[in-house]
Amino acid sequence: MAIYHSTAKIIGRSAGRSAVAAAAYRSADKIVDQRQRITHDYTRKGGVAHTEIILPANAPATFIDRETLWNAVEKSERRKDSQVAREIGLAWPIEVDRQEQIDLVCEYVKDCFVRIGMCADICLHDKGDGNPHAHIMLTTRTVTRDGFLKKCRDWNKKDYVELWREKWATACNRLFEQKGISERLDHRSYERQGKE
Repeated sequence: MAIYHSTAKIIGRSAGRSAVAAAAYRSADKIVDQRQRITHDYTRKGGVAHTEIILPANAPATFIDRETLWNAVEKSERRKDSQVAREIGLAWPIEVDRQEQIDLVCEYVKDCFVRIGMCADICLHDKGDGNPHAHIMLTTRTVTRDGFLKKCRDWNKKDYVELWREKWATACNRLFEQKGISERLDHRSYERQGKE
C-alpha cells in the first residue's frame, strides 16, 4: 500500500551539524571535512540503494563530486549559526521497481529543485525493512560557475514546501496511473482532506 511521507528540514551549525558530515552519513561514504579537519567515514553503513548528485547547468562541474560540493558549501558560510543545507525526506513507492523509483526521484528533484538553481545530493535508502526512503540534500545559496553567491531566502518560504509536497504526490500518482496501479497519494493531512 502506497504511503505518503515528506519532510523538510534545515541542516544548521546552530544545532552543531555539518553538511559534509550529513552527506557522508546519507551516502555511506568517506568524506573529509576541510573546515573542521575531520574525516567522516560511514563506508560500513548499509542500506544505501543509490546515490546521485544533480547540478544546475550553471554550477561548477567539480561539484559533481560529493566531497567537493559540500566542502564548498561549508566554505561559503561564515556565521557560526549558518543554515548550510536543506534536507527533503521522502517515502518512495514500493509498488514500482528500483529503476522506476530512481527515475521518479531524480525527475522530481530536477523539476522542483535543480530547475530553480539548487544543487541536489540524492541518497536512496532501502534496508529491506519495508521503509524505503530518499534523503535529498539541497544547497541554500545561488550558484554560478565561480561557486556560491548569496542565500536565496525565498526557498525558505512555506509556499515552496507545500508546492514540493504536492508535486511529490502528483509525480507518484502519475507513475501509478501509467503502471495501472489503483493507489493514489495525497499530500494533504486527513483533516485538510475532510477525513476522520
